[in-house]
Amino acid sequence: METLSLRATPRNIVGGKQVKALRREDVVPGIIYGHGIEPIAVQFNSREVEKAVSQAGTSSTVQVYVEGTRDPYLAIFRDVQYHTLKRNVIHLDLQALNLKEVVRVPVSVVLTGESPAVKNFGGILLHLLNELEIEALPTALVPSIEVDVSVLTEIGQSITVGDIVPPPGVKILNAPHEFVAQVIYAEEEKEEAEAVTEQAEVEVIRRRPAAEEA
Repeated sequence: METLSLRATPRNIVGGKQVKALRREDVVPGIIYGHGIEPIAVQFNSREVEKAVSQAGTSSTVQVYVEGTRDPYLAIFRDVQYHTLKRNVIHLDLQALNLKEVVRVPVSVVLTGESPAVKNFGGILLHLLNELEIEALPTALVPSIEVDVSVLTEIGQSITVGDIVPPPGVKILNAPHEFVAQVIYAEEEKEEAEAVTEQAEVEVIRRRPAAEEA
């Protein structure tokens, strides 16, 4: 998977008012932490941050080059805070990774292909699970997991977590019985089917006394 890069400088400014002043200068405060390292307060250029965050997923790795440090930190975005109204990034938390230690992250579920049940029978495809929790070494992390819905050939069929074959080196932590996608009847057809069923039940009830007398 592609590794993004991000430049940072050490940050000496802390505290609410001083940090707000940084943001007015198009600077985004952040922190880098991880197993075996002391947390490092840093700051980023807001434009570079916006670009990196828009390209990265929750499991995409990023090389963070901190001014004054020889080697970059391989990290993932652990928490991205946005302004309530403007929706621009106002703070970043990044976790530095150890290439020999597994990491647990959420990844997006992307539905691919076309369901014959939808194409041929007018069913509705429901995307029931948007994220999966995975565990992997940093080198095996993936930005998303694709699920092929072309196996859904009949209305009522579904795909569960247990049906997914994860990429090499990736372990899915969700319960196997969780539904990922399912095809259901279109609402009109569903209502019609329910009406037919209800009418049939009424007719059976009405006929029952005559049958019992016979």
